[in-house]
Amino acid sequence: MNAGLLLRHDFLDRPHPVLARWSAIWVVAVAASVPLGSAATNVLGGCLLLTLIAAGGYRAHWQRWRRHPFALATLVLCAVIFLGVSYSHAPADEIRRSLTKYARLLYAPIAIACLTDATWRRRALLAWMAAMLLTLALSYVHVLWAFPLARATRELQFGDHYIFKHHITQNVMMSVFVIAALAEAWRLRLTLAVKPDATSRRLCVAWLVVAVLAAINVLFFVLGRAGYLTLLVNLAVLPVVAMVSARDRRLLLVTAALALVATVAAVSSESVEQRFHNAISEVESSQEHGITTSIGQRIEYASKSLELIAKRPLLGFGTGSYAMEYCRIAKSAEWCRLGAYNPHNQFLFIAVQFGLLGLAALLAWLVSAGRAMARLPLPEQMVGFALLATLIVHSLLDSPLYIVTEGTWYPLLLGILAAGAYDDVRNKSAASAATSSTDGQSG
Repeated sequence: MNAGLLLRHDFLDRPHPVLARWSAIWVVAVAASVPLGSAATNVLGGCLLLTLIAAGGYRAHWQRWRRHPFALATLVLCAVIFLGVSYSHAPADEIRRSLTKYARLLYAPIAIACLTDATWRRRALLAWMAAMLLTLALSYVHVLWAFPLARATRELQFGDHYIFKHHITQNVMMSVFVIAALAEAWRLRLTLAVKPDATSRRLCVAWLVVAVLAAINVLFFVLGRAGYLTLLVNLAVLPVVAMVSARDRRLLLVTAALALVATVAAVSSESVEQRFHNAISEVESSQEHGITTSIGQRIEYASKSLELIAKRPLLGFGTGSYAMEYCRIAKSAEWCRLGAYNPHNQFLFIAVQFGLLGLAALLAWLVSAGRAMARLPLPEQMVGFALLATLIVHSLLDSPLYIVTEGTWYPLLLGILAAGAYDDVRNKSAASAATSSTDGQSG
């Protein structure tokens, strides 16, 4: 690296144009790598961080964040987590682990700083979608041939067809990919309304087929109740977004029909039915067999978490304190071993460590993300609100911001989508164009 890059007179004021471009390239690369492998994501994330530091332009980044409530909310949430270090009595390794995990929240403001151009935001979203398309294709190949590189094959999970990640991770991501594929089809439909084109028409149909195949993959080929729930929630959210944002009856009918078909398919799926019957059975027998069932365990974790929150409701026990505090009041050494990692609920996990202050910061982060999504053109709104709904549902079932892959994916993709939300002139004109294009198609 040329030392002159760091010694230039405007180093703090504006990023170096070449390195700024490379920062955007690294964001696109990280978006593509998230569904595929944590090692690659970590390496690319390191390249992104080094490039961003060397590029300079910190004042420009701060000015951009100041105008962006979601970026500010992310920084506040991170500040609360760092504040928790000052009063935590957790072991140093636990504190370090928590800071490393939650540092991935910074992918959101980094994406907002790097993706100042709509072209790069589009490339980053398409990069993630390309990785999901590859995952979907290989998942169907795995139905016919259990090739050794698939995670399901290596973990001897017969009848399950997840590829690069855990089956829950793949299913949750795929449920958002369903909506992303539908959004691409809708984007092309808007293009066709203005300028009919055979290629665009074929691509529109192709994305609809991809959306259907992705939904089928979630419901029938990859096990995991979290994915079933997030898919159904996303398909329920989609008609609401379509109606509120576009006020287009045709889009509303299409999305409502898809939601109905998915619900019928879910009801008819033996694997889905069996998993939900098991869930009900686990709830009913939680007192008797709690330690042997996933829902019974979650009920116990929630009970102990609420007990801990009641003892220190305002600030909690500090960063990285959950494991130590949970094991202190756990019923047995076995319960401590099972539940020390996290309570499988992001809201409770935050509240135990950071109290009502942390919970308020997390909720403000989610609300600010939703407000940013509401400012986007309709296709991006579809993906953004699906992603947000998925995060909320997932947070009720697990602690996704504490998991390496999900903890990278949610902030990064939210940042990619939200990056253009407060570019007022360009955003408002794009949003109004999208709305006016659909208004004329109503009926």
